[in-house]
Amino acid sequence: MIRINLVPQAKRAARASAPAGDGQVWAAVYFFGTLVFMGILAVVYFAKDGELEEQQQANTQLRGTIEEIRSRSARLEEVQALLAASRNLEEVVGELNRARTGPTRAMLELSRILSVGDSAGPTIDPAALEELRRVNPLAGYNRSWDARRLWLTRFEEENRQCRMTGLGRTNEDVAEFLRRLSLSELFEQVTLQRTEAKEDADSGLPVIQFELSCQVSY
Repeated sequence: MIRINLVPQAKRAARASAPAGDGQVWAAVYFFGTLVFMGILAVVYFAKDGELEEQQQANTQLRGTIEEIRSRSARLEEVQALLAASRNLEEVVGELNRARTGPTRAMLELSRILSVGDSAGPTIDPAALEELRRVNPLAGYNRSWDARRLWLTRFEEENRQCRMTGLGRTNEDVAEFLRRLSLSELFEQVTLQRTEAKEDADSGLPVIQFELSCQVSY
C-alpha cells in the first residue's frame, strides 16, 4: 500500500497562502491612505480657491473704487480750473471798471477836499477818524478851513502815480491840503516835493507854490 504524507504539504500551503493575505491588507491600507490624502488635498484646494475668489472680488471692488476716485479727482480739477478762470475774468473786469471810474472818482474826491461846507473834507471812516483823534487830539483836519485859499494848477496821473502842483495863500493852507489828502481813503503816500514863496501873477498877492506826489488807490 502506498502512503502519502499530506501534513507537510498542508503546512506548506498555509505558509504559501499567508503572504498573499498580507499584501491585500497593505494594498487596502495604501488605497485608503491615498483616498484620505486626496481628500485632504481637495479640502485644501477648495479652501484656497474660495480665498482666491474672495481676494479677486476684493481687488475688483478696490479697482472700481480707485477708478471712481480718479474720476472725481479729474472732475474736481476741471471745476477748479473753471473757478480759476472765472476769478481771473472777474479780476480783469474789476480792473477795467476801476480804470474807467477811477479818474472820475479821484476828481470827485479832490472836489470834496477843496470844497467849503459841512459835507466838505476827505472820504474817511468816521470811526477811524475818531480813533485817530483819540490817540492824537491834533490829528484830523480843520473843518473850518476855507478851501478857497488854495487851488490846483496841474494834476497828472499815470499808472496810479499822481503829481500835483498848485498855489496856497500860506504854508498852513498847503499843510491843511496835505493833511486832507493823507486822511483820504483814495490817496496814499502823500509827499510834499517842494514849496516856493512867490507872487501871484494875476493878483500880485504873495503865495506859496507847491508840488506834491501821491498814489491813487482805486
